[in-house]
Amino acid sequence: MNLLAGDIGGTKTLLGVYKNDGAVCKLFHKHYYSNHWESFEQILKDFIANIPERIEKPKYGCIAVAGQEIDGSIRMTNLPWKLNNENLCKIALLKQLSLINDFSVLVYGIPFLKETQYIKLQLPRTKQNCFSKKNFAVIGAGTGLGIARGITTSTGVISLPSEGGHKEFAPRTQNEWELTNWLKEDLKINRVSIERIVSGTGLGNIARWRLMKQDSKSHPLRIKAENYPIEGDNDLPEEVAKYAKNSDPIMNEVLNIWLSAYGSVIGDLALQELCYGGLWIGGGTASKHLDGFSSDTFKSAIRNKGRFSRFIDELPIMALTDKEVGLFCAACKAHLIAESNVKLGT
Repeated sequence: MNLLAGDIGGTKTLLGVYKNDGAVCKLFHKHYYSNHWESFEQILKDFIANIPERIEKPKYGCIAVAGQEIDGSIRMTNLPWKLNNENLCKIALLKQLSLINDFSVLVYGIPFLKETQYIKLQLPRTKQNCFSKKNFAVIGAGTGLGIARGITTSTGVISLPSEGGHKEFAPRTQNEWELTNWLKEDLKINRVSIERIVSGTGLGNIARWRLMKQDSKSHPLRIKAENYPIEGDNDLPEEVAKYAKNSDPIMNEVLNIWLSAYGSVIGDLALQELCYGGLWIGGGTASKHLDGFSSDTFKSAIRNKGRFSRFIDELPIMALTDKEVGLFCAACKAHLIAESNVKLGT
């Protein structure tokens, strides 16, 4: 039995057919640029039409979408698309399809991950298996900040969606206070959410704030910062990382502010959810900042939780490195749907 998996983002859409044979195995996949198409329905029709004849058509599916699922439908955050699972089922001729938030879906795939798909940033001193305890969480900085929580039960994994990235940012240092107040004035807002700072976009915001200071007028990224994010193709966050890697002192400062804020938010999430089962770092920035995730700046910010610092030491912390992990996890969710239907005899 084959499965349909999808991962839809504002920039790109990935679709794949997976073999459901105990462990999911990719048979065929295609990449699409989302904004080149008027609707996802058009993309899905193209994909189904291009599945090679030698491959059996999928019967069950799961599609992960950047948006919140409500009554079987998802309205996308960054595209004027509204998806409905019944409509998509008819197009793909599926028995059942699940639409799910693109971070919630990661929870279902984590128990199936291969060691080549992630790296271990911290192991618990007790060396217990990551899934021997109940609670775990996934957090990831991309365009925004995604968060999802998972509970391991005797019958499988339960995914609990979250909009924790929109909680209010809590400044800890003088730099963070200055940055927060500057963002309020610059963006004409009365509160600053976490993802305004802890995200790929947030890294650009920190750079803008720092480059507007008097000592940065001659910096080569100053003009790019002045036009961020007005220009659609402005790659300021990528430039920050590049300059920091080449030991630019101002961009090193920017990156360290971002890493410290990110680490602190991760530590807070670990406490809030009691993540004995592990904390996983994903999102579009994960594979780009592995050196930063190994830095003392990042790790000390995670751990700096006062009387609960030792609790943080006991948690397994991993970073997802597979750039197509969302597609894989959607296939895992489709696998669970198929297995459930087989047991029910449907």
